[in-house]
Amino acid sequence: MKISTIYIENFRGLKEINLTPAQMNCIIGENNAGKSTALLAINLFLKGTRISESDYYDRTKEIFIDITFTGVNEDDLNKISDEENRSRIQQIIKNNQLKFRRKYKLDFTSELLCYKKIPINSIYKADWIAHELKGKKSPEIKSFIRDTYQFPQDIVNTVSTQTAAKEKIEELIQQLPHDQFHYDWENLPTGFSNTVTPMFPEPIYIPAVKDFSDETKTKESTSFGKLIKILFTQIEKSPEFLEIKNSFEKLNKMLNRQIIKNEDDTEQFLDERLESLKTLELEIEKIFQESFSQIKLELQIPNPEVKQIFNSTQILIDDGIKTTIDYKGDGVKRTLVFSILRTYVEKLNSDNHNTDYIFLFEEPELYLHPNGQRILYNVLEKLSEKDQVFVTTHSPNFFSATAKETCFIKIYKDFSVIPPCSQAKEINFVQNATYKDAFQIICYENSASAFFSKKVLLVEGDSDLIFLKGISQLINNTYCFDKLNIPIIRINGKMNTKRFYDFYQHFDIKVYTLLDLDILIDGFDKLEFGSDTTVVQSLSNDFLIKLDQICDDQNIDSKIKGSIISEQAKKLTWQEKYDRLKQIVSKIKNKQEISEDEINDIETLFEFETNNKRRETLKLPETFQLSEKVQLINKLHEIGYFVLNLGAIESYYPEATTGADKPSKALNALEIIKTSSIDYLPKISYLDVDYCELSRMMNKIFS
Repeated sequence: MKISTIYIENFRGLKEINLTPAQMNCIIGENNAGKSTALLAINLFLKGTRISESDYYDRTKEIFIDITFTGVNEDDLNKISDEENRSRIQQIIKNNQLKFRRKYKLDFTSELLCYKKIPINSIYKADWIAHELKGKKSPEIKSFIRDTYQFPQDIVNTVSTQTAAKEKIEELIQQLPHDQFHYDWENLPTGFSNTVTPMFPEPIYIPAVKDFSDETKTKESTSFGKLIKILFTQIEKSPEFLEIKNSFEKLNKMLNRQIIKNEDDTEQFLDERLESLKTLELEIEKIFQESFSQIKLELQIPNPEVKQIFNSTQILIDDGIKTTIDYKGDGVKRTLVFSILRTYVEKLNSDNHNTDYIFLFEEPELYLHPNGQRILYNVLEKLSEKDQVFVTTHSPNFFSATAKETCFIKIYKDFSVIPPCSQAKEINFVQNATYKDAFQIICYENSASAFFSKKVLLVEGDSDLIFLKGISQLINNTYCFDKLNIPIIRINGKMNTKRFYDFYQHFDIKVYTLLDLDILIDGFDKLEFGSDTTVVQSLSNDFLIKLDQICDDQNIDSKIKGSIISEQAKKLTWQEKYDRLKQIVSKIKNKQEISEDEINDIETLFEFETNNKRRETLKLPETFQLSEKVQLINKLHEIGYFVLNLGAIESYYPEATTGADKPSKALNALEIIKTSSIDYLPKISYLDVDYCELSRMMNKIFS
């Protein structure tokens, strides 16, 4: 089974968050945002350890950590050894799901609850029944079940204990009609929680370096010890292990008396101990009996086990000075942990492990070279094929373009409430497949670093990126994209704008976009305008009408080449329009009346011809300060779309700029500007004042 939902309430900075994890989960966010708190909450749910007063967001309220397990199967149930308890668990499974709540009360202790169908009437609830029966003797129990549940006297007479009363009440509950039940949280019976928890995955929590010192101990309670324990299970399968086990049994016989059961279940003692040990025991007993003559003594030596030896394992590191791992640097310690982890992962293919684990890693990238980070990510991704993995990270190397069963979670501080609390945004690729293409492109473009930013600028190509990054500090020496962590992301064509825009917006990252002027003609309908859609659409219509008017006045030729038509014919949308035209022609042939909409459909087939004329018209000098165009560009600027009034970024280079290709030309342009000035940059009218177009854009981005 695996975790499908997590709800955390009132734990540290997590006032209330909901998560829908996948197999591989990357949690990102700024320092002190609450990333580690989410991992600690999962660990607390699974272990139920005590907490302190500082762990409550609101000290007057209880802490809730709810987890839903899906895919519960027979193997999971078999982890519960007691058949009766296994049957009780089956009663609360719905659609192969189990939902539990770890509730931390105000006294810092916890209890486990389950989400199940329970009676609406409180007299049928387990905790109410237990409270009412507590301390009652037989006569009081009989009166209670007769008066409260209206049991007939013949049944009342058969009940004399609290256990018998609960059984009769349970039988009555089973007969209640369906409308007398609802789903809610209910306490597990006393002692039952210890029976349930073996079903939970075993947490292996590897903290950040600040808490890492104890984790390299090999005792079984540490994460390091758990990893070693996993690997040592392989030794138990070797032929040599049986020989070791037999040797330990022989050693035990030499140190302790053995109890042997006979066929009639009687017991007898077999003493094959060392003679020197027997003699020592007799000598001590003889002296002791001088004071207590009737008392006998027996020396019992703890039975040695292979497990105890493994728990005492020491790992020595020889870097010129051979010492245990405790005395080495944090980088060495952390690398050793991941070496053991990698060994475990590589054995997954050859070995079957019945135990389910959940791996919780804080900042696994610490002390690792970037290439080492990528290798570790591949290890963790491989690990997630069997066990769920949660990592908190500041490294873009923990994002993979091939991610499948992956969830990206961004945790951030919300300062609009007092005290501030953490909020979460997530994309689960299993549930949000529409974002996967954009994410893969972002990763292949090495643009994953933008996930760690509050703002991002999208541009169409290399020239835009190079020139804007250089000219920003010439406009204002404080305007540095790198220092202020505002990534410039290449989207390789304006048609990718929406998928990048939507993806970053999902994580509450402010998105700015630089676009060439032809976006006003091609691809404009692919942009998002939110509440400004109506206004923008109206301005766009006014602009296109004016452009078409100039086009007609100037007799602009569309200049369509055969290659352009061939290009259009390859487009699915154009093919769809062509098929639509065939349908309309068929109607005309049959002398059927065609509608206004069908006439519009015919016109859209030749839309690329119209747009080609419009592009030619935009090159005319009289369209540079065209009022309708400027109004539309200014409105888009307010929204965050920066449309270049001159056409493309190359139009903003100084004269005499040369270069073998677009990137080198952009670099050359910057070198020229450094030895002159930016006064040549064109201006655009806004609120009856002329502003430098690029300066105005930078002011908005860096404000």
